[in-house]
Amino acid sequence: MTTRPNKAGYLEAPSLHWPPPGAKSTVVRLETLDPWHAASQVDDFFGRRLLWAGDGGRTRFAALGERRSVSFDELRSATRAAAEELELPAARARHLPLGLFVLGETDERPAAFEIGEGETRPHCWTPQALLIADGNSTLLYCADPSLRRNLVQRLEAGTPSSQVAAGCAPELHETLLDSQDTWASRVDRALVEIRQGNLEKLVVSRRLVFQPSGGPFSPWESTWQASRASGRIGFSISLDHGKSMFVGATPETLLKIQDGSMRTHALAGTRGRDASLEDFLVSSKLAREHTLVSDGLVAKLGPLVRNVRPGPLRVRRSGLVSHLETPLSGDLREGVDPLQILADLHPTAAIGGLPQRAAQAALRDIEPYSRGWFAAPFGWLAANGNLHAGIAIRSVWVSGERAVALAGAGIVEGSVAAEEWAETESKFDNMRAVIRGHRFGA
Repeated sequence: MTTRPNKAGYLEAPSLHWPPPGAKSTVVRLETLDPWHAASQVDDFFGRRLLWAGDGGRTRFAALGERRSVSFDELRSATRAAAEELELPAARARHLPLGLFVLGETDERPAAFEIGEGETRPHCWTPQALLIADGNSTLLYCADPSLRRNLVQRLEAGTPSSQVAAGCAPELHETLLDSQDTWASRVDRALVEIRQGNLEKLVVSRRLVFQPSGGPFSPWESTWQASRASGRIGFSISLDHGKSMFVGATPETLLKIQDGSMRTHALAGTRGRDASLEDFLVSSKLAREHTLVSDGLVAKLGPLVRNVRPGPLRVRRSGLVSHLETPLSGDLREGVDPLQILADLHPTAAIGGLPQRAAQAALRDIEPYSRGWFAAPFGWLAANGNLHAGIAIRSVWVSGERAVALAGAGIVEGSVAAEEWAETESKFDNMRAVIRGHRFGA
């Protein structure tokens, strides 16, 4: 048995000779099939689903169903158990993304999206089935022989699920849930906290509702659009058989662990798509906003990661906007659990503020809604300790009747409400593009 070398930090790609022809196995190769498209064909089988497309398209999978729901503290042991249940060679099973999580915010405030089931609750689980891209094929991993057989029959027949709604609504009707006056009030309240010395930075958000004016939205069409986002993590999460989906294409990685090495980045400061590094640096406000995020990450990582190394400051293109980015890398200290780093980093100053606890308290007072999965960590854990977590920004919750999106802006001394409003509009433009996705197969 052979495997391809993996020095770039992607999911290890199984050999094209695996599984051996005719061998009895919990893994089945499905030729010329994309895992996200396969997931759409079996959507009626599963209530819960997480789709992931990262690493420039080199890591692409669909995790289907819920075999076991666990707490965050139980996720590591549940992931190991799921790998053992596949009855594969340990080196092959232990790299699979079998521990899944989306760590939404929960409190007494109303839900921000007002759509979907359980949007404010954290969820950690292991899947019933896993579809992973391998070249032009998809590998199906499933420990349940009856379910595996039914999935293979459906996928080989190419029969679409009746749950996948058709329809596309390129014309959008938009409703502000938070007016410009409301936004200005939030920015002003953040600036008061900053000038009183309680905060250095606060990231405030606002909401926008889209409704179709030419037929229903299809959440799957938004999903296809997100999966094609270049240089970002495309994702789609659903808890209700795909009737509504939390969809996005985030530029922000919270944490990536590969064989004991850590990677993350400070991503803060926003300008238009074609901005240069010089365009950013002439703004003391943007430079300060980025420095606060970068320094905050380095301080948090120090006790958990050895040799934290900042990379060169650069511009990161993300759809219709650009950001300042500082890459950070290092090595896990002995005995440190990757999930511990994840818990300590979130929420970073890029999506919450500084100081961390004071910023969270201020947001609970200033924002009248719980953000739910917006800006929440989501991603996967493998039994060998590898982990990849994104931050769920540039996201929208889509159902047939409506879609709700959030966007935020970092407030520091010198921020102007009208300019921050324009920044959030640019971020919403990315979500308008996702909602207007082309119909799959058209």
